[in-house]
Amino acid sequence: MPICFQRHYIFDLMEANNIEYDQILSVDADTIVHPDCPNFFEMTNGKYTVVQIDGSWDWIMRSIENYSNHIFNGFKMPWDQYFDSGFWIVNKKHKDFEKSMTDFYWENKEKLQQIEQTFHNGTEQTPLNFMLHTNNIDITLLPYEYNMNDMHRKGVLDEDLTMTKTGWIYQYNAIPNNKNYEAATYWMQKTYEHLYGKLNDQIKK
Repeated sequence: MPICFQRHYIFDLMEANNIEYDQILSVDADTIVHPDCPNFFEMTNGKYTVVQIDGSWDWIMRSIENYSNHIFNGFKMPWDQYFDSGFWIVNKKHKDFEKSMTDFYWENKEKLQQIEQTFHNGTEQTPLNFMLHTNNIDITLLPYEYNMNDMHRKGVLDEDLTMTKTGWIYQYNAIPNNKNYEAATYWMQKTYEHLYGKLNDQIKK
């Protein structure tokens, strides 16, 4: 099971470690949150909360089409509600849904792997979009500034760190020439030190 599907064991992980919770945020590792970010936990309205994507719409539409044709029996989710699965917030009423996500993977493992290897349209992100709609799960859709992805294409991932002036949460994906994640590492360290101070100073503390 890819790590992106494993995160849907999130309630099992919390409870196995005796962690009390009201709401839980799952966020990708290639993400930095601005220290002045508003409290997104207060914006959920008690719903499954995600962030509207603004990335490669060619990739998104092809992904929707391929998963629709090969997994979801022709159902077409509303493309204008598509989100990036690198940020989502859940609460206890979503436990059954999260279990349905892991069950869905094991029931469709071979077909999911075949689709990913054939069409290269991602692993878990589009199925999660579909599953929320086919299970009629209410969602709260936060604006792009709460999970800014594909920043390089928009020209805001620059030496002036323009994205830190226009949004709150930054995801370092879709960076050209990102061999061995070197480019992402550079930009993440630069952003972190701009917002929080030198890494070496933080480690000493």
